[in-house]
Amino acid sequence: MLPEFLDRLFYLVGEAVVLLALCVLLLSIFVALLILYSFKTGNFFAARIMLLGTTLLESVIKSLFWIAGADDAVVDDVGVRLRNYINYREFIKTPREQRFIFMPQCVRSTECPAKLTPEGIKCVNCGRCNVGEAKKYAESLGYRFFIVPGSSFIKRIIKKYRPRAIVGVGCSMEIKEGLDLCHSYAIPAQGVPLSKTGCVATTLDWEQFY
Repeated sequence: MLPEFLDRLFYLVGEAVVLLALCVLLLSIFVALLILYSFKTGNFFAARIMLLGTTLLESVIKSLFWIAGADDAVVDDVGVRLRNYINYREFIKTPREQRFIFMPQCVRSTECPAKLTPEGIKCVNCGRCNVGEAKKYAESLGYRFFIVPGSSFIKRIIKKYRPRAIVGVGCSMEIKEGLDLCHSYAIPAQGVPLSKTGCVATTLDWEQFY
């Protein structure tokens, strides 16, 4: 038999754990409903609180989506849009000449003749994909445009050139990691998700990009 005070202590700890779990569940349900609302309407309510909740409770929220038979990719999608929304004001204030665009190499044609250089893959405007036209347009506005082979390259370019704002293209997971990286450098960023993901021959909604 345990002493009475230990019995009481374990009872209180058990109650606290149950109460905490209930609070986490209720908060997760609340944030999940906000995510669904944002996904359907494109509007964000209490954006920073919502982002904090999404970040801290992501696994629980995705489990709720799975239990409900919903696509948990919605959580990542809204997470990207939410970060874009929060970052937009600072991003748009940054001169275009100090904004960098990072385009993943998977968007280019499988027959792309461009070669990898220390500055990324150098587009030769062969016309086999839309990347060359996008690069030309972005650079005409003053942006620096990089076709990147991986996240380590992005880190190196950020450290080398210190951009003040970034546009990143990729799948939801890559964008999420990229936005977190930019946040660590206090760089306002905008993420543009691919419409078809994969390792090669991915696609992008170019109208959304422009």
